[in-house]
Amino acid sequence: MDGTNDPYQEMKTLTRQRIRLIWEIAQRGGPLSEQDARLVQAMREHPEYADLWNRLDALTDAQIERDGTNPILHVSIHQTIENQIADGEPKATGETVEALMRRGVSRHEAIHRVGAALSAEIWHILREQRPFDEAGYVRKLRMIARAESARSRRAPSQKLRRRGGRR
Repeated sequence: MDGTNDPYQEMKTLTRQRIRLIWEIAQRGGPLSEQDARLVQAMREHPEYADLWNRLDALTDAQIERDGTNPILHVSIHQTIENQIADGEPKATGETVEALMRRGVSRHEAIHRVGAALSAEIWHILREQRPFDEAGYVRKLRMIARAESARSRRAPSQKLRRRGGRR
């Protein structure tokens, strides 16, 4: 197959062109939609990928991949989480990010943790050919927040024990 009738390849090409154009507009200080501005912010938060954005549609998959990560997918997940927070849908996304931040997790790391749950849900959607399970996604988000809360409660006593102090 030469790829000209491959819808997956066409979508990938169009996505890369779109992201490159959004990046170029942002670099010139041009107007961006709120969603595009969130994408650009995610791109800026990952300077390790900065050399890619101006030439995305000229690179192969292998040239784009970094340490097993697809930077396009990575910043797209960032953008999706930020869009969920901005739209309040599902509400648990913003609540989870806020809960993690209250426990001392940086916003960027909180977005990554929520993004891991979203990525897992997307994987199941594709593998099982099923619709988005919002209730299941929300359960995963609540588990992330509870796990961090439990970790935070344990941390002070662990610090005391290492210093030879009492609980």
